[in-house]
Amino acid sequence: MATWGELLERNQKYADTKHKPQPYVSEFSEPLPQFFIFSCIDFRVSVEELLGIRSEDAFIVRNAGGRIKPNFTDLVFVETFTGGQAVKDVIVIHHTDCGYTHNTDEGLKDKLKAQHPNHSHEIDQLHFGTFGSSDWLEMSVREDLKFLNSLPLIRQEIKDNAKGYIYDIKTGKLSPVSHEG
Repeated sequence: MATWGELLERNQKYADTKHKPQPYVSEFSEPLPQFFIFSCIDFRVSVEELLGIRSEDAFIVRNAGGRIKPNFTDLVFVETFTGGQAVKDVIVIHHTDCGYTHNTDEGLKDKLKAQHPNHSHEIDQLHFGTFGSSDWLEMSVREDLKFLNSLPLIRQEIKDNAKGYIYDIKTGKLSPVSHEG
């Protein structure tokens, strides 16, 4: 496993050999990314790698579980900032063996309360959106798509084009999840 110092050395090498200067927002003339992808922070899931994405292809948001709710304001920001000229498709990607399939919100709260007994009130307010079981993986994708559809600040075109997938960490394949289940 790399140390932070090694990562900084890699950055220096990148800056010296590979980096291509990027335009400031005021200089930007290229088409904006049309995909907005929600995916998990799990190090085994590299959306860029599994979809062959280049930096200009997509806005990518990662969080625990790949859930929409914790970061939907990022989508609202991009929509507002670009005047609705960028995003056409929202993609939700959850994956097999996600840490969220091995935990429940209550279980996480119990562990936190044991570690931080003086903060029970704050801990009770937390919502992780865990799946609790791999049996709920497709359901979690559907919940996210349903949540997206409930957002009044998101254009109908985006809602209509939203798609959900399960990424299998063993096969490397994406399997579509229907909106209905």
